[in-house]
Amino acid sequence: MTLQQLKYIVAVNRFRNFARAADACSVTQPTLSAMLLKLEDELGVRIFERTSKTVVPTTAGKKIVRLAERTLADVERIQCLVDEEKGRVAGELKLSVGPTIAPYILPDFIGEYTRMFPLVQLIVKDMKLSSMLNALLDGSIDAGIGIAGNMRKGIREIPLYTEPVLFYASSKDTASEFMWVMKEALSLRESAYSYYREESNGRHIYEATSVDELVRMVDAHGGFTVIPSMHMRYLTPEQRRNIVTMSDEDLHERKVSLYVKSDDVREHLLTSITTILRQVIHPSMQSPTLK
Repeated sequence: MTLQQLKYIVAVNRFRNFARAADACSVTQPTLSAMLLKLEDELGVRIFERTSKTVVPTTAGKKIVRLAERTLADVERIQCLVDEEKGRVAGELKLSVGPTIAPYILPDFIGEYTRMFPLVQLIVKDMKLSSMLNALLDGSIDAGIGIAGNMRKGIREIPLYTEPVLFYASSKDTASEFMWVMKEALSLRESAYSYYREESNGRHIYEATSVDELVRMVDAHGGFTVIPSMHMRYLTPEQRRNIVTMSDEDLHERKVSLYVKSDDVREHLLTSITTILRQVIHPSMQSPTLK
């Protein structure tokens, strides 16, 4: 069994097509197929079920793929560790950012990161928190940015920033009748529900898939919603007048953290993430840890 064969396994599982997997691995399809057949003969087990139309891993194959992914990730970490010993920040960095966070930090983050760390191949994925944590544990990503307070065994949480949550309400008479919430954003939903319970006239709850959609629904149909304070930059001057001023005791916020594997030893590579985050996140929101 060789590392090259493990790369072939991972590629075939990813593309579910031998031709595309071979192209991604820069080999011919007959070479890739022959190497996989040789490995299956060596192991005495079929890794992929092949038909004229599909390629899917077998039950045993799924387990082998996961182990192959972890092994290749560990090999990559070894190379990164060697680079760090030489004072270089280099290698591949697979970063996941939650969908309700990505629009506000990624545009600036990606530009600054690639400028400051040109030797790092940055790969950014949009993933929900549960998928992000699973991907961290199986080694398919190196770090994730998501809502705080979602610890799992084997994962280290590093607080990044605390962001105020703003209430956006229509000036129409229906301001307290309709509540619009994010379907997947738990922290925003909880803030909205808290406000909703205080509004005796609230009657209808609707779910949206993005903050932009929430704002548009309030503008078009009335009601209210909650939005991250970072979304303020995307509001027009007229829309900004719809932000409801809350008293200190009624203020809501969401906390965001960086998640990494507890045993990840690539200190310089992981520190490169927080170095850029310190630049793109307003100092007033940064956690003491990030500062």
